[in-house]
Amino acid sequence: MMFTLQQIQDAHSNVESGKGFPQFAKTIRELGVKSLETFVEDGSTNYLGNDDYKVSAPQQYAPLLIYGIPNAEKFLADLRNHQQGGTDFFQFCKDCADSGVYKWIVDIDAKTCTYYTEAGTVIFEEQIPI
Repeated sequence: MMFTLQQIQDAHSNVESGKGFPQFAKTIRELGVKSLETFVEDGSTNYLGNDDYKVSAPQQYAPLLIYGIPNAEKFLADLRNHQQGGTDFFQFCKDCADSGVYKWIVDIDAKTCTYYTEAGTVIFEEQIPI
């Protein structure tokens, strides 16, 4: 099954905060998405399916400066706030940049979301309730 960027954007339009992310993940899994990789710097995302199938969402905002020293404690507080509906996508990305988060990867099958520094160090990994 091949998915389109429009299908993903339609599913994402229902997400107002991190609170809605599990439903979004469930919906895109049904479309055939196996993983996604979001870059904090500009909000661009790669959605990956079977057989190296890939759809990319373009830059969402002007580039953010990623802070060079990771701050896991601040990040976790910002993540919890986002998951409870306290911030939108852009504010969450700004918070990630301020905490040294470069990107996150969601593995739909493993039901994990992993946050990385630019050097590839894992800042945090969590299970997502799909």
